Amino acid sequence: MKMTSTLQVGLACMAVALVSASAKGTEPEGRSADCTLERVASMVSPPVNIELAQARAATAATPAYCAISGFIDHGSRIGFTLALPRQWNHKFLFFGVGGFAGVPAPLDSGVARGYATGSTDTGHQGTSVEDATWAFNNSAAILNHYESGVELAATALKELTSAYYGVRPAHAYFQGCSAGGRQALVQAERFPDSFDGVIAEAPAWSYSKLLVTFLENAHEILKSPANWVPPDAFPALDREVLKQCDAKDGLVDGIIENPRACRPDLRKLLCSNSPQAAKAGTCLTSTQVAMLQKLVHPEFAHGRPGYYGYYLTGSERSDLSWGWSEWFFGTLPPLTDAQGKLNFRGDVLPAGPDRGKGPNQFLLGEQFFRYMVMNDPGYDARTFDLGRDGERLQHRLGALLDADTADLGPFVRSGGKLIIWHGWSDPAIPPEMAIELYTRILEHSRQAPGQLSTAQAVRLFMVPGVQHCGGGTGLTEFDPLAAMEQWAEQGQAPDRITAWQRVGGQRMRSRPLCAYPKTPHYRGNGSPDDAANFRCE
Repeated sequence: MKMTSTLQVGLACMAVALVSASAKGTEPEGRSADCTLERVASMVSPPVNIELAQARAATAATPAYCAISGFIDHGSRIGFTLALPRQWNHKFLFFGVGGFAGVPAPLDSGVARGYATGSTDTGHQGTSVEDATWAFNNSAAILNHYESGVELAATALKELTSAYYGVRPAHAYFQGCSAGGRQALVQAERFPDSFDGVIAEAPAWSYSKLLVTFLENAHEILKSPANWVPPDAFPALDREVLKQCDAKDGLVDGIIENPRACRPDLRKLLCSNSPQAAKAGTCLTSTQVAMLQKLVHPEFAHGRPGYYGYYLTGSERSDLSWGWSEWFFGTLPPLTDAQGKLNFRGDVLPAGPDRGKGPNQFLLGEQFFRYMVMNDPGYDARTFDLGRDGERLQHRLGALLDADTADLGPFVRSGGKLIIWHGWSDPAIPPEMAIELYTRILEHSRQAPGQLSTAQAVRLFMVPGVQHCGGGTGLTEFDPLAAMEQWAEQGQAPDRITAWQRVGGQRMRSRPLCAYPKTPHYRGNGSPDDAANFRCE
């Protein structure tokens, strides 16, 4: 998608204002200016505005830094935050924001590594990242959220960083998960010169199809109260899935390396097989088994193209981050409403004790269609119709939503590097979406003569046992930013990344994450808990 003319004008104005302001700086390279509102505000000009500049003392988690916040006028108010450490590593890191944003991402992890670190609310203020009420009658904020807001904020903060330190960052990186992963891909596709390296984590790149899938999944569950699966059933489900699938990779270790290789038979969990489990409420009825099978075989459930596969991997229970219970079913059973129709309890912003009890998929899908697509606060997502409402989605938002250009030729030609990673246990964004994205990029990116091949500039890592953006029982601890630094700065392409599994807060074992489509294989000697004893093939 081409950059909008208003965005082009905004970027040009900011570049002139900030470059001019940067020339005023007299601080030697690597030394920061005074962290005062007056000094920092003098480094920018409209449409960039500074509201706060305050020195923060070092803590156990972060070094001393200058905390800056402000906004950009661009149809709507694009809020931003920036942290400039006293001991700067001469690099810039920008964090994307998940959900519907409305609040910048925390900056501590970037500051702790010495980065000048920034983020944005993407052009609106919300009560939570699940809140889309801001989009009602607000087309300017919607445009900023899906495209302009991130690029404008990133450009302004990179220039402000240069003005503050008196030298430009040597490298600039973008890192974001979920909708933040989509933002990462938008930067690579639509603004290929903005970042040296982009890390797209569980990216919601096919946004329109994803939100439609959320509602379709909910409709399947709401066909009958008997379809609902309670949170208490998931620990037993995890145990059974591991029992059937764990050894498929040659090691029994609580990690299912390749979920595609095993489709567990959930009939083993039928209550008729265990009177004791039936009494405890930890088994499944035949209706519940059928419902789960539909969710892991969505092509059979819906019979329509564009729906991607979820996998049961032994890391579905709800006491670990956001598990299947929170995303698919909600934490309380649905009830019949005043109109006699089945509905989930709670809403994104309800009053009363049921707040947040509905499934995340349905709540996000309803917020999206209610305020962005239909522009109707009274829209009931249970009435969603793919033909009618899907057509409205394309008419109203069109190509703005999806980061599906797939041609990363300009990004690669600019020297950009892209790391994509996705958890195999993700109950929000189906893992197959990442694999399709990677395949499309390799197939559709145009290569100029003498240019690196796309395969030399893009890596995909599928992470066993990890849920949405983190959490789970698998290889939950790894560092894609360190891999990106070695790649962009030293030319060492990451064909494997070491990851750790934690149990009880302690590192229990390590494994390599292998660049897709390779998977780790035990060499047959040495400790199977040490990544060094595995090869990628």
